[in-house]
Amino acid sequence: MPSLTFLGTGNYLAPGRYWNSFVIDGTILVEPSPTALPHLRHCGIRAGDLDAVVVSHFHPDHTFGWPFLALELLHSPRAKPLWIVGPPGVDAFLAEMMALGSVGDIHDQLHDRGDVHFVDVTGDGSWQQAGPLRFRAVEVEHVPSLRCFGYLFDRGGRMIAYSGDTRPCRGLDELVGAASAVVLECNGPHEPKTHMDVDDVRALRQQHPAVPFILTHLGDDIDATGISEVTVPSDFETLQLPSL
Repeated sequence: MPSLTFLGTGNYLAPGRYWNSFVIDGTILVEPSPTALPHLRHCGIRAGDLDAVVVSHFHPDHTFGWPFLALELLHSPRAKPLWIVGPPGVDAFLAEMMALGSVGDIHDQLHDRGDVHFVDVTGDGSWQQAGPLRFRAVEVEHVPSLRCFGYLFDRGGRMIAYSGDTRPCRGLDELVGAASAVVLECNGPHEPKTHMDVDDVRALRQQHPAVPFILTHLGDDIDATGISEVTVPSDFETLQLPSL
């Protein structure tokens, strides 16, 4: 059954937690956060064993681990292709990041390998395939300056939803309504409203009472006590979905 290993569960400021990032079944890295590479090592997950890296949007807490992860991927033996999934223009965005860091040659070398593939989400909610990963990307509402996506991952018939960064919106409702379990951000109160808070989680639970929630991208003093079917994992914790 599917497993989720949390490399970090904190928000942008990472208050007492590392930046939000997790791995599904040891092979799907969701969000290459700034500490993704050392935390993969800490959890005993080899970069060379990854099937896919998934990006929800281009904010730095979700992407600034890419240069270090890319270098590790470049020098890791691989027996299978790697798929990089993200919003439209993900290849160009990551290439620009590498160029700004004066390591653009690493991105070029990944392309030259021939076994690293970049996949833009369609944005229309249709099912897509990235190697062995079957997924749907659904646009959610976070900040007006970026296109931001949540995901539905098909893991052998169990649907794992991930909200990405979002406030309550139609896209989030669509994801949760189709899910077996949801990895849901809970950043805390925010003005202007660009994130979920505990009251939003409570309201979403009332709409979807049977779907387990796993909270991540956590702000300070998040207390979900009293909300049923909610798990708040620790950094480096692995959850088995049947136990939720």
